[in-house]
Amino acid sequence: MMTKKHSRLQVNTGLLMILPVIAVLLFLIPGCSQNDKPAEAGMEVAPPPPPPPPPPVGDIDPTNGPFEQVDKMPVFNGGDDALIKFIADNTIYPEAAKTNGIQGKVIVGFVVENDGSIDRVKVVKGVDPDLDKEAVRVVSTVPGFEKPGIKDGKAVAVRYQIPINFALK
Repeated sequence: MMTKKHSRLQVNTGLLMILPVIAVLLFLIPGCSQNDKPAEAGMEVAPPPPPPPPPPVGDIDPTNGPFEQVDKMPVFNGGDDALIKFIADNTIYPEAAKTNGIQGKVIVGFVVENDGSIDRVKVVKGVDPDLDKEAVRVVSTVPGFEKPGIKDGKAVAVRYQIPINFALK
């Protein structure tokens, strides 16, 4: 079959069959674009939704803070070891998390204000809603820092993060 020569008539017939298909495709393809054609009568096209609002700038004021880098970090009464001990002594492992065997490290962020008080406590990286809630609760109960952060010789608010490890024994 492959070595058989096709007659001129067969070749022309094949080309004539392909031409109508090509012509139909040429007319249909431009018609597929919906952007160029108006909506059919009686049908309204809804306008595209507005773009989402820009993300909030947040609570960072470049002149007043809270800062992430300062000349002197805030000092907890008794140092970092005392802060860790306070959190460990006051953390209560949630019963639901114990029952389900949930454990992990919750990273809590907060701001040490220029008077040493703690504000804006939130979970930066969570594990489980129960563990996250307990981490926020215990950090919220931390008494203020003895000394606030210092930048350019004055007390400023400082952004602070601390990991709280929940482990079952």
